[in-house]
Amino acid sequence: MIEQLFKALHHYNEAYRELINEKAMRHTLDHGDFEVFIQSALKLTKPEDWGFICSSMDVINDSLLGIEHFCKYGLDGPTKYDDFGEKYIRLYGVLNATYIQQQALLNLHRIANVMNLRDIESKVANLQVREVRNKLGSHSVDYANREAGNTESFVPVRFTLSGMRCDYYNNTTLQHTEVDLKIILGEHIELMNDMYDAIYRKSVSTIYKSNKDKVEELLEKIDDAKVLRNGGIVMRTPDGKRIFITAFE
Repeated sequence: MIEQLFKALHHYNEAYRELINEKAMRHTLDHGDFEVFIQSALKLTKPEDWGFICSSMDVINDSLLGIEHFCKYGLDGPTKYDDFGEKYIRLYGVLNATYIQQQALLNLHRIANVMNLRDIESKVANLQVREVRNKLGSHSVDYANREAGNTESFVPVRFTLSGMRCDYYNNTTLQHTEVDLKIILGEHIELMNDMYDAIYRKSVSTIYKSNKDKVEELLEKIDDAKVLRNGGIVMRTPDGKRIFITAFE
């Protein structure tokens, strides 16, 4: 269920924010310039990476709220008025929400120096929602088809816009494509979870490289996200022990 993936991605973002803020809040006037301090504390390559980390965390959360809302109400929206203007705004909005979320996580991936950045970039580029966004949400009349070596144009098929369905038409090749938005958004959120998991684990290992106990503590905490992704619930007792509740069909 996509709702489980949403919960897990929120968990990753909150855990990462706690990881970053724990270091940032230790800065005092005695430490001098904040950017110099935070670069050292987070083991950043460049001091300006701090600003990009903050922006990326906010973008990931904001875009996730938008994508969640869309998956709950679809193209029709919560009011259920049959208004094509609203449907187009919701379509273009959710497609570009996935794009800025992908870019934010790629940015954190780069800053954290996670291995195989090119492989991840390739996986993101190959997401169907990325392709649909490029064809409908950003390059509708100037889409560069590198394989064919020409420029194409695309438009949504208006009468199909309802629920989680969005067909589109290639006015250059006259090809009609059907899209299940729930499926392609699910694929997107699944990959975003994978990326954030790698980012968090690499960041923890880098920041607390000399503190194995802290690394173990934080990595155990982030393992909760795996349970959430599988539809389970994680509870903690007052002494810190974890209780896992899972469902079986």
